Amino acid sequence: MKSKLTGNVVLGFIFCMVLLLPGISYAHGMLLILEEPGVLRVEYDGGGFSPRTEVTIYDKEGNELGKGLVDEEGKYYFDPSLNVHLAVADDGMGHRAEYKEGVQEKSLPKIPVIIGVFAVIAVITVIFNKRAKQKQQQQ
Repeated sequence: MKSKLTGNVVLGFIFCMVLLLPGISYAHGMLLILEEPGVLRVEYDGGGFSPRTEVTIYDKEGNELGKGLVDEEGKYYFDPSLNVHLAVADDGMGHRAEYKEGVQEKSLPKIPVIIGVFAVIAVITVIFNKRAKQKQQQQ
């Protein structure tokens, strides 16, 4: 009886994880890209942007050089003669992106991440099933 209850709990947990996976695996990030001197473009990983995104630019010492909202194209314009070392974009909804001078943007490919998540869930399922069978055999 107890192992059946444990099995049901494990199955319930796995069911909940599968329901949550689409939201986790397809969540989008935000990018901040220097298009040209004096122009930063903000966009979400899947395209689009939030018009309430605020961009703040800093020099090498961390002093704020400027701050403002993006325009109707998701761009923030600043004086190209400024030596911008760091820029931070924040949409106020939990998305945040940074641009650092001389640093290339790196992102994880989505398909391998999704496959990895499913593989981890499969391994956890196998482990719990083995434990349940061992307990059942001991009784």
